[in-house]
Amino acid sequence: MHPESVSPFAVPGSGRCYAATIETGFKGRNVKAKLDRIEETDPDDVIYQADAELRQRRYRLPWFRLSAFGSVPDRIPAGFVEMLQALHDADTPIHFPIEDPERVERYRDALPDSIAVRLSIPTGDTRSWIDYSGACSTVAGSMDRTPMDRIQDARNVASERRKATGRRVIVCPAVASTTYRRKGRNVSKVHCGECTACADPATDVVYPVHA
Repeated sequence: MHPESVSPFAVPGSGRCYAATIETGFKGRNVKAKLDRIEETDPDDVIYQADAELRQRRYRLPWFRLSAFGSVPDRIPAGFVEMLQALHDADTPIHFPIEDPERVERYRDALPDSIAVRLSIPTGDTRSWIDYSGACSTVAGSMDRTPMDRIQDARNVASERRKATGRRVIVCPAVASTTYRRKGRNVSKVHCGECTACADPATDVVYPVHA
C-alpha cells in the first residue's frame, strides 16, 4: 500500500496506506516528528518510556496496537516481552501485526502462545494466504471498486482461507460497520477494542481496503 513500497505485491494505486497519508498531511507533522525521534532513539529506551506510561495505567487499556506507523525492530528490545506479558496479564487485548515471516517467528518464539503475533500477508499473495498455518491478516479489494464491493471482496478472500485451513476467518467489523453506516444501514459502529479479533491467535482477519 505504501507509495514507496518495493514489495513484489505492492499495490499503491489500488490501495491506501493510511500511515503515509497521515504523515504527509497537515495533521501528520507532529506524528512524523515523533516517529523521527523514535527512529533515532535506542529501542530499549523506547520500551522503557512506553512501559513507564503503561505502569501508570496498571497496564489496563481498551486496546493496545503495535506497529501503527511502522514495524518492530529485528532485535527484540530489552523489556519488550515483559511489557507485553504485563499487558496480557491485565486483560488488555493486543494487536501485534508484523510484515516479515522471519521476524514473526522471532517474536512469536519469545512470547506466550496466547499473544497473537500476526503475519501481515500482502494483498495478492494468494499462496501465502492459503498455506500459512498461523495467525495472519490481509487486505482485500481495490479503491477502484465501490465500498460495498470491497466488503464482498473481503468476504470472498476470507472464505478462501476458511475453506483451505478450517480456521476462523472474519472480515474486520470496524471497517465493515463504517461502510454500512455510510450507506444508510442501521448498524452500530464497531470500534477496535470492542472487537478484539486481532488479539485472538485462533482468528484470521481480512480488512476491506479503505481510505
